[in-house]
Amino acid sequence: MRNISAGLVAVFTAVALAACSTVGGPAGQSAAPDTGGGEGPKVAFVSQVEGVPYFSAFKEGAEKTAQSLGMSYTQAGPSTADATEQLRIFNSLVQQGYDAIAVSPLDPRSMNPAIAAARRKGIVVITSDADAPDSERQVFVQQASDAALGATVMDEIAKAMGGTGEYGIVSGAADTQTFNSWVAEARKRQESTYPALELVGGVRYTTDTAQALKEAQDLMTAYPDLKAIIAVPSTAVPGVAQAVQNAGKAGKVAVSGFGSPRTARTYVESGVMTSTVLWDVPNLGVLTVWAMKQLLDGKEFAAKNTVPGLKDPVEYSAATTTLVMGPPMVFTKANIAQYDY
Repeated sequence: MRNISAGLVAVFTAVALAACSTVGGPAGQSAAPDTGGGEGPKVAFVSQVEGVPYFSAFKEGAEKTAQSLGMSYTQAGPSTADATEQLRIFNSLVQQGYDAIAVSPLDPRSMNPAIAAARRKGIVVITSDADAPDSERQVFVQQASDAALGATVMDEIAKAMGGTGEYGIVSGAADTQTFNSWVAEARKRQESTYPALELVGGVRYTTDTAQALKEAQDLMTAYPDLKAIIAVPSTAVPGVAQAVQNAGKAGKVAVSGFGSPRTARTYVESGVMTSTVLWDVPNLGVLTVWAMKQLLDGKEFAAKNTVPGLKDPVEYSAATTTLVMGPPMVFTKANIAQYDY
């Protein structure tokens, strides 16, 4: 841990600062709500972890859209990936009488009853970034399809591995359905397209960057022939990349995953990571707030929707009540410096 880079220290520092205030609870448990101010409907987003670049970028797009639509915006979340704390924050916002709440659930099973209770109070509730498909949420704002995300990250890893060898997966919280879906789709892609690749060590579950670093270290120790690691959530990406760098295995153990460009940039540019796969995060915030406004206004979603601030139409599936923003983006040395989130 002595050799942790400046990028990883920045992640730890942001999380520590976020833990200094709370939403209706004791100090040090979660990030305080950041309210956009103004009049009109009050909307909120409950993130998985506050104080990390990913959700800061989400807030950037969400705040601008809320302001343009005449709404006040609040964003809050736990300081670490703590499902119990996230649920408490959600319930606090319900009690405060918000008109609409979006949430990226860490544990859909524990969130489902809270969503139902909020709906009974007449609050618009949607999911964004991660879903609770068995809940009473009204729509899921999805960044890209699970199949596309899983296939893309596996294609990146397989290319770096030369189509053969052992790889590992370091995922996020075990109960996060979205992460599990991405992993399942990545494995499906590997089994159907890259049969010479082998997953070793099972799927490692983590809740923060430090734990991801340890799991990656353990994988490399247990499997000396390991050729690649997929880091699933944005919080795991710097931990896995730092572990590979600390072990002196950059270029020997490839790393890709779902990390924001700002989180992954140092590692991509240094060659520790071959790429990172994501989407336009500020635009996900834009789409999330727009979706809440549509529901507050009693409007239905069309099969293809023109959303102010987004370049391309957004498709809606009535069968799954899902808005899909678009295809994934791959960030490499060639383009990662163009994105500051």
